[in-house]
Amino acid sequence: MVRKPSVAPVPKPPPFLVLAYRFLGWRVGPAHREWVHDDITRPGWLVRQGTPVIAVLLGLGGTITALVGGSGNRLLALLVVLTGVGLFLRRSLQERALRQQGLDAAGNPAASWYDDDAARLQRNVISAVSTVVLTVAGLWILALRSR
Repeated sequence: MVRKPSVAPVPKPPPFLVLAYRFLGWRVGPAHREWVHDDITRPGWLVRQGTPVIAVLLGLGGTITALVGGSGNRLLALLVVLTGVGLFLRRSLQERALRQQGLDAAGNPAASWYDDDAARLQRNVISAVSTVVLTVAGLWILALRSR
């Protein structure tokens, strides 16, 4: 029997940072570079990245649809399409996730803003606000059109 050499697990960032990373694409920076690279390149990354997004879209979309009295058929169709597109484009999405985090395929910093905490924080805030506003607006439009 051949034993595989044991590899020490890469330390995980604090829970709040992991939630921001999962739900908003937060750039976690140099302190957790190895963990982020491992997370994005390890098998099952699409499930780890996609499940929280689909869950939020389902919950938020269902709430907004119920508030406007719309039908949930369009929301479910949107979730099915997004899931299918995600599976089809998984390699491109993986490359984009690495680029968004400021890393290259080998896990090395590849962005000028990577080591600058202020620049990374500015990108994080702008990205998070944009993501929330566009997602909520899109779900409202979808819900209103489904009435």
